[in-house]
Amino acid sequence: MDNVKPLKGAVQLPAGIFSAAELQGRVFPPIKWIVPGILPEGLTLLAGKPKLGKSWLALDIAVAVASGGSVLGRECEPGPVLCLALEDNQRRLQKRLQLVAGSTPWPGDLEFHTEWPRGDAGLERMRDWVNARPGSRLTIVDTLAVVRPPSQGNQSVHSNDYAALRGMHQLANEHGISVLVVHHVRKADAEDPFDTVSGSTGLTGAADSTLILTRRESDSSVILYGRGRDLEEFERGLEFVKDTCRWRDLGNPVEAFASETRQAIFAAIKAGKHTPGGIAEAAGITDDNARQTLRRMVMAGDLTKEARGLYHIKSDPLACHNVTREGEAFDKKGVSECDSADGDCHVVTTAAAESDNVTDVTGVERGGL
Repeated sequence: MDNVKPLKGAVQLPAGIFSAAELQGRVFPPIKWIVPGILPEGLTLLAGKPKLGKSWLALDIAVAVASGGSVLGRECEPGPVLCLALEDNQRRLQKRLQLVAGSTPWPGDLEFHTEWPRGDAGLERMRDWVNARPGSRLTIVDTLAVVRPPSQGNQSVHSNDYAALRGMHQLANEHGISVLVVHHVRKADAEDPFDTVSGSTGLTGAADSTLILTRRESDSSVILYGRGRDLEEFERGLEFVKDTCRWRDLGNPVEAFASETRQAIFAAIKAGKHTPGGIAEAAGITDDNARQTLRRMVMAGDLTKEARGLYHIKSDPLACHNVTREGEAFDKKGVSECDSADGDCHVVTTAAAESDNVTDVTGVERGGL
């Protein structure tokens, strides 16, 4: 047996096996967030229908990371970025950057290529770039179809899909960077947005995280869904700003795209009103309307109701992600925490934590953060 290490009594065990006791004593660095709360290190699949704006979002992320700027209202730690814009040319890229990056100096740490080899040859070129750029943080592949190796006829669809991403997954995790791969969704809808990714579950299985950009047919609202191994599942309502061709985070889509009555109810609860009567008065609606709407909102999962009849907004998984650079909390001397009663963010300072003195930072724009 190759790669073995001797144990007592001449018993041999394959190299690389470790015990729970060994694992308990290991100290790992924290997860790197390329875009806080949205894009962690590792391999991430960004999927959506054609012409919906996936490439615009990917380019916005690239500019923000390379320049240490912000995207979706979240400030990014700066570092070298490679963007494989394989469906564009230099002229089109220039026009896009003029919109996204504006007239400010464009980052030298953002590098492009519009042609790239498939399969192992392309993977090795990615590895060469990462090794040549110390501190690199992100590689974007737009799109997967241009670089994936030809399918093997003797392999299943699932195996071929998994193999198409396996090398990039290993590269991302070996170097502690993010590889963001842009892909398409199939035409047919599904109850679970993550089931719409074109291809088999081999693709989402190989990815550490998956982002789905979709437009709802009911009201044309756009939602970004996220799910992953190191990514708490989230939904964000987005708005495409045509003047800059950048996406804006509107926050929880339940609130962002709610009717006027429901928005008034959300506002009342955030203002500290939790009883039907208090909510009705603050929202400027009748008690009957408030009770009926509150009941429907609880049934839809938009609100929670305590046994004593108090209503609360479900906590937002992204509300407490900082908008400062990696490694910094809202307050450098404290840690952030969520108040599950109203979904808002607070900072508990080191000194205040012991006395339960909480500083409210809800003045930061929710959703856009």
